Amino acid sequence: MASSMESSLAAKGSDTLWDFSCDACNKNEAQFYCEGCSKCYCENCVILHNQLFNSHSLFGRERMEKWPIAKSTLDILEQCGQHNDEKIKLFCEDHSQLCCHICVALHHR
Repeated sequence: MASSMESSLAAKGSDTLWDFSCDACNKNEAQFYCEGCSKCYCENCVILHNQLFNSHSLFGRERMEKWPIAKSTLDILEQCGQHNDEKIKLFCEDHSQLCCHICVALHHR
């Protein structure tokens, strides 16, 4: 029973979210980051990349400190703490605080 379920899920695809997706195919989780291209690649696409750009520096998952910040993390950092649907866009010099436009209208005039 489990094997038929697994195969049907594989055939339909999945809603898996990865911290980094392959920039070339957008189908697989990225396993490498190219500093020269500033792009992430899966195991399949990195082979083609290496054929074209063999002098570029690649970093695998063991060197994640060299990778850029993940989009999901960036979205969280840009989100207003008081207004979840708003992004931080302004800085209030009087309060030394980052604000969304609603915060500015209500508290930082």
